[in-house]
Amino acid sequence: MSHNQKPLLSCPPRTETDNMRQYQRLARPYRVEARRVEFPVPLHPVIDAPCYDIGAGGLCVESLGVLNIGDIMQIRVHVPKLNKYSPGFFKTYENDAEQYVQCIGKVAWLRPAGGKYLVGLNFTDIDPDQRKALKSLVQKAMQVQA
Repeated sequence: MSHNQKPLLSCPPRTETDNMRQYQRLARPYRVEARRVEFPVPLHPVIDAPCYDIGAGGLCVESLGVLNIGDIMQIRVHVPKLNKYSPGFFKTYENDAEQYVQCIGKVAWLRPAGGKYLVGLNFTDIDPDQRKALKSLVQKAMQVQA
C-alpha cells in the first residue's frame, strides 16, 4: 500500500470477540512493518501497512497479501511518544523518530475487505516494559477522548 492511499475506514466491529479482549484498543493509523518468521529467511516482502487499532495485546492491520491463521510474524510498529509512557529510564529519551514496539505476534484472524485483508495479530512475545507503555498510552488516550 502506498503512503498516498487511504486505509479502510476502520476495523469492523467484532462483537463476538471484542468482549474477550484483555486490553483496550485505540484506533490509530500507526505504521506497521511485519514479516513472517520462517527459516530459511523468506523472500516475502515486508508488509508495510497501517494499523486500525492497537492495544497492549495486539493490533489490527490491513494487508494486500494473504496470510494464514497461526502464522508467526515479526512486528515493528512506530508509536510516537511511546517512551513517555515507559516505566524506567526510557522516559528521558523523547525522540519520536525512533520509538517502536518490536515483538513477535501470531495471526489470530483474517477477513477480506475490499480487495485487501484485515489481519488481527496477537502479541505473543513482547517486552514487558513495552506492553506496559502501550497499555498506559491507550488508557491515557481513552481518558482524553472521553
